[in-house]
Amino acid sequence: MWSFFLASLVVALVPGPDNLFVLSQSAAFGRKAGFVVIAGLSTGICIQILLLVTGLSLVLVNSPKAFFVLQCLGALYLLYLAFLSFRVQKGVISVEKTKALSPFKLYRRGAFMNLTNPKAVIFLLAFLPPAVNTSLSLSPSTQIIVLGLLFILSVWIVFGAFAFFGGWVYHFFSSSPKANLYLNRAAGTVFIFLALSLFIW
Repeated sequence: MWSFFLASLVVALVPGPDNLFVLSQSAAFGRKAGFVVIAGLSTGICIQILLLVTGLSLVLVNSPKAFFVLQCLGALYLLYLAFLSFRVQKGVISVEKTKALSPFKLYRRGAFMNLTNPKAVIFLLAFLPPAVNTSLSLSPSTQIIVLGLLFILSVWIVFGAFAFFGGWVYHFFSSSPKANLYLNRAAGTVFIFLALSLFIW
């Protein structure tokens, strides 16, 4: 358990779509927004774990058409977020304006970001089942759920640190409309990069 948990912390630290997404959203909307996004991502991971336990993840991975559709959905959503970021004009963003994005929308962004990421499906398939100990009395499905919860805990610890740092960036730039413009441009660039990364293995 401890070895798996430490491995999960290391994996969560590796730059990837989810932690970069948390960083960009907390930098654009504040620390609390970052934690709401993490909650959405965690919900997505929970659903991914249930798909893994029921065997649906394996079906998805083994279906090229379904996998390609998931890739396209994820890329289109990220490009849509990039469009919203690049549409922001100088002087439009302010502290009050950024708070207009509701917690539900931020939560939905996090959940949809995870669920439309095909790499997340493959990662959990490769990461959780090998950690199952068949000598234990617990069933493999129960062990996968427990290991999945440990992974989610590691995500909260590491991504929480990303959210704190992003919140610091937000407070540093929130008083400057010009800086906010550049911050949104940077976030849009990150979204485009993440969209392209879904098709690069």
